[in-house]
Amino acid sequence: MDLISELPDDLLLRILSFLHTKTAFDAQLLSTRWLNLWKKLPILYHDYTSHRSESQFIAFINKTLELLESPVLESFVLRIVPTKTCGGMLRGYLLAMRQVRELNFISTNPLALEVKKGIYHLQTLVVLRIECFSLEDGYANQISLQALKVLQLRCVRYSSDASLSSTLSTLPRLEDLLLDRCLSYKSTKTLSIAVPCLQRLTVLRCPDYCESHLMRLNVNAPSLKYLNVEDHWRNVSFSEEKMEELIEADVNVSYIDTKQLLRAIVCHFAEIVLTTYVLEKVLLSSPKLRILKLHQKHFFGTTDPTVRWKEPSSVPVCFASHLETFEWRGYEGTEDDKKLASYILRNAGKLKTVTIYPLISNPDIRTRRILKSSMIKELVKPPVTNCKIVFK
Repeated sequence: MDLISELPDDLLLRILSFLHTKTAFDAQLLSTRWLNLWKKLPILYHDYTSHRSESQFIAFINKTLELLESPVLESFVLRIVPTKTCGGMLRGYLLAMRQVRELNFISTNPLALEVKKGIYHLQTLVVLRIECFSLEDGYANQISLQALKVLQLRCVRYSSDASLSSTLSTLPRLEDLLLDRCLSYKSTKTLSIAVPCLQRLTVLRCPDYCESHLMRLNVNAPSLKYLNVEDHWRNVSFSEEKMEELIEADVNVSYIDTKQLLRAIVCHFAEIVLTTYVLEKVLLSSPKLRILKLHQKHFFGTTDPTVRWKEPSSVPVCFASHLETFEWRGYEGTEDDKKLASYILRNAGKLKTVTIYPLISNPDIRTRRILKSSMIKELVKPPVTNCKIVFK
């Protein structure tokens, strides 16, 4: 008998868990030692590319689910191609898998496949990741995902923003929510996220094929610790309730209700990433700000300056006592850029590191070096700080 076959079952199952389920199944051919070992797998990974035909793929999934002996599935991963047959098959195995902890559904076309309502009855589910599917929603009053803590939706289509909002409100333990290029069939234009226990919220850009109209995102998450919004088709607003637990925010949008943002947050950030649109107000409202990252946005086809800096009436408190790190991406070296950079270098007495990522569009390498060198000289002359300044 070979050395691997002499290993205990627990270790062999650990090894098999890293393989596609089809490969683990075929391991039975090696020796009788491996016979039926796959039935105890805590993780199933079904990939359409591991099978010769669609019918074989479907039959194999059904077979493994019927013969599986593991009482609890730690993870179930399904990578499929968008076919009507696969869509029908989803109903069967979802109803059969009541003890799964983590589900991952991955497809290539959200318009071709739909995750059915049976998914809402998996009471042991803790992590749910869906990519390129449509959701069969409108069943908020039937949802029993009491254990769900992580929900990640990428390129997912759903019937309406109101329906998704209603679904989210029924998840009592949800802590981590990601929405990436998701869009509703009905253009209600308002998505409300009201989840009391939510700690991490990430909302990334709308799909490339979405309509060119402004949509609204309303956030009501008082337990939020991490906020990342990067979406230039949404107008972001916040509830009246303060987010006292928030320690990191990356707000990279073109339209935002600044007053609501500052009213919602308790401004003791350790780190905040902003565009120049809200910089002045956030600086004045964040006395314990330690790390400031500025992302300067550049819009194609416009000659308007992206930075319009006006010195505040008083120096921000964080400049005198807390701000240690400053990062600027998209620095152009315009007069307003230099005024803002000079103001921060002159007033932030605790600064240790300044990192500048200049935006230089000239393709010639030698010209780029000359322009970059000129930017450095203009920024540090005359010397106004003892901190380390780095141009990337």
